[in-house]
Amino acid sequence: MMQPIRQIEELPEWSTRAELSQFTGISIQTLARWKVEGHGPQVTKLGGAVRYRKADVLAWLDGLSAVA
Repeated sequence: MMQPIRQIEELPEWSTRAELSQFTGISIQTLARWKVEGHGPQVTKLGGAVRYRKADVLAWLDGLSAVA
């Protein structure tokens, strides 16, 4: 079992969907659905694998707080 990520500094530069799920509390299934629907943080494919860049996650989170 992975340890929860508690601080943004602990989020890797490139996160897997599972790591981002653990950090945000958003389920892996929801992140996958959002990718298909064009929602959520920007997705990058590295070697065919879905990854989330830390800067894109931060930008997405900043956008959420601006709306709220």
